Amino acid sequence: MNKFAAFQCFVAVCEQGSFTSAAKKLNTSASTVTKTISRLEDELRVRLFNRTTRQLALTEPGQELFDRVKKILVDLSDAESAMRVASKTVQGTVRLVVPNLFGRLTLIPALREFFERYPDVQLQIHFSDRHVDLIEQGYDLGVHTGELADTSFIRRQLTRGPMITAASPIYLEKYGTPQKPEDLLHHNCIHGRFGLDWTFKNEQSGRQRIRVSGNLAVYNGDALREAAVMGMGIVHSSWWALRHDLMAGRLIPVLEPYQVAGHAVSVIFPAGRHLPARVRVLIDFLIEITASGGDKTAP
Repeated sequence: MNKFAAFQCFVAVCEQGSFTSAAKKLNTSASTVTKTISRLEDELRVRLFNRTTRQLALTEPGQELFDRVKKILVDLSDAESAMRVASKTVQGTVRLVVPNLFGRLTLIPALREFFERYPDVQLQIHFSDRHVDLIEQGYDLGVHTGELADTSFIRRQLTRGPMITAASPIYLEKYGTPQKPEDLLHHNCIHGRFGLDWTFKNEQSGRQRIRVSGNLAVYNGDALREAAVMGMGIVHSSWWALRHDLMAGRLIPVLEPYQVAGHAVSVIFPAGRHLPARVRVLIDFLIEITASGGDKTAP
C-alpha cells in the first residue's frame, strides 16, 4: 500500500466529511476511497472512523492521526513550494571543470557578460585536460572533448570543427609548406594528446594515417598552440583550439584539402538529476558563446 497516498485520502475524508465528497476532490471513485481507508485501518490496526448511515465521525485514534498527518502534509506542501521558488531563482554556486584551452580562450573572456546577467551566481572553475568523474569529484557539469562512452551523463554538443594542420609563417618560410600528408615525414611535428598518428582525408581509401615525428611533445592544448606560434614546428589540433591564431595570421593552415572532422566539444552533466536554475543558465550560456564563436564544419 502507498501510505503517502493513503494518508492523503484519509485527510481528504476528514476534511470533506464523507467518502463521496473526498472521492470527488481526489478525482477517484468512492469505492476506491472506501477500500483505501479500510486497508489503512487494517495496516494500523485501529478504527479511524465511526460509520453510520447518516454521518462519519473520527474516533479518538483517528483524530490523533489526522492532527499529525495534516501537519506533515502541510509541511511537505510548504517545502515543495519553497523548492519550486528556489529552482526558479538564479543564485548559488556552480562547480565546473573545463579543458585548459577552452577555459582560457573561450570561457574566461566571456565571464563578465555572464556575471552581468546573473550577479548572484558564483562559479568555481577547475581546469583539466584529463577525463574527470563529475559525480565522484562533486562537479555540477564539465566540458568534454571527444566521444563519451559513459551513458550516465547527458551530453550537449557545443561545437565541432575540422582538424587543422598549421604552422607559423616563420616556420613555413624557413622549412617550406607541405603539399601532401606524406610531406610531414620530413618536417618537425609538435605532438601532444592526439598522438603521433595524424589522420587525413584520402581520395582512394577514404582516410589515411601518417605517423609523424618531432623533437617536442606537449600535453597541454594551450602550450601546444603557443609552441606552434613560436615557430617550433607543425601542429595538428582542432579548429576551435587554433581559430584565434588562424584569424590573426599567427598560424597558417596547411594541407587543407586533406582535413577531416575533429572531435566534438560538449558540455556534460549527470543524467537523472534535477538541474537547478543556476546550472541551466550556465549550460545555455556555454552553448551561446560557442555558437557565436563561428562554428565550422569539416568538408
